[in-house]
Amino acid sequence: MMTKAVAPTPSEILGEDVTRRSKLHGGLQWLVETAAIVLLVFLVALVLANSLGRYLFAAPLPWTEEVVTALLMWLGALGITIGALNNELISCSIWTRRLTGISQHVLATLQAVFSIAVMAVVGVLAWRYLGTFGSDRTPILGISKAVAISGILATCVGLGVAFLLNIVEGRKE
Repeated sequence: MMTKAVAPTPSEILGEDVTRRSKLHGGLQWLVETAAIVLLVFLVALVLANSLGRYLFAAPLPWTEEVVTALLMWLGALGITIGALNNELISCSIWTRRLTGISQHVLATLQAVFSIAVMAVVGVLAWRYLGTFGSDRTPILGISKAVAISGILATCVGLGVAFLLNIVEGRKE
């Protein structure tokens, strides 16, 4: 009988106990996951309503595309934040799995600090983009494009907080 090999997650490679989290981390994770579930259910309901309207009643809901686009931006932001909170994003496991003890912790901390810096730069660029195009309106509902664009900022903030929590919680070991 053949067994399927499962690749280890970055947190398993680093030997980190994922279940050991602060109350802040756990509360933030619950909030982000709950928001993602609510947005996903709403998105699926909109797409289903539009499909049923289009194919069963020949009366599509043209405005759903505008709402779904904004929801997708926010759902992506929440999804990648969940991955970061679980410490499941791609990391330099080629290096970290070969290290032990303090050198492993230092490299993981440097990766997190670098990631925070990258998110800060992307956040500044997203802020500028928001300033340029945020006042534009969608053609049907007239929703500000800032609603969708702010999902990029939410991604930067969510990832930055997750990386910071990984640094702080890594010191407690």
